[in-house]
Amino acid sequence: MSSATKDKKRKRSNIILVLLIISTLGFGAAFFFNLGDAISYWQDGREAQAQTEVVQDIFAEQVEEVVSLIAHITEAPAMEEEPSLDFLFGGLLDEVREMTENPDIVAYITIPGTQVGNAVVQATNNDFYLYHDIFRRPNVNGSLFMDFRNTPDFTNPNTIIYGHNMNNGTKFHNLRFYMGQEFFEAHPNILIITDYAVFVYEIFSAFSTRTDFNYIEVDFYNREEFGGLVDEIIRRNVLNTGITADMYDRILVLSTCTNTRIDMRYVIVGRLAHQIAR
Repeated sequence: MSSATKDKKRKRSNIILVLLIISTLGFGAAFFFNLGDAISYWQDGREAQAQTEVVQDIFAEQVEEVVSLIAHITEAPAMEEEPSLDFLFGGLLDEVREMTENPDIVAYITIPGTQVGNAVVQATNNDFYLYHDIFRRPNVNGSLFMDFRNTPDFTNPNTIIYGHNMNNGTKFHNLRFYMGQEFFEAHPNILIITDYAVFVYEIFSAFSTRTDFNYIEVDFYNREEFGGLVDEIIRRNVLNTGITADMYDRILVLSTCTNTRIDMRYVIVGRLAHQIAR
């Protein structure tokens, strides 16, 4: 074998060795980077769960009382005037605001019997709380947040609350189960507790949709335009709820990702059935 041929083989071997080293280093870097991401994701999930449990504990007694009241109202729907329950307004949201040092907290939301239960925040845009927790700290779990265009007193015809569908069961993960009739029948109501009122929403529609359906519209030219949105929400319903809604109702939309396609959402919609003021 000539010396030129040996040199070519030696150079080829050196090139292959260098490529192998680069490949190995790249794999190692990617492994450690992904491992770091996984650890951070796990830590964020643990922190989000701990935050949820603390806030749920603060509101546990009040939620129990409201659930009992709903049963009473259902049994006696002819009540001329719903009672004012001052015990519901003991500054609990202020307690959460103080704990979190976050004035953005506008309400507490719960679906009794599910894992949905946490403070609702509202920013000046719909981006910040996608990846920040109720302490305003970065967290991939984000928060449950009201659309920035809504008024925080829940008086808009269409109020929207967003939250991630987290695999650890937090935020709006449980909304996916409303694609089944049995889950709806066991959990038909959404409760909202604010500083001045408790709102009870009856779920009348659940569906999955692409984001090209503008169910998150807030501003309407008139009641008829809003009624058109309500009609479309009813048309898409996959449940047998026995409840309907029209242009004169106030509705609450809960929206979360399906985790199947980036442009797909689970949407749960309730109509305001009862409002208990202080």
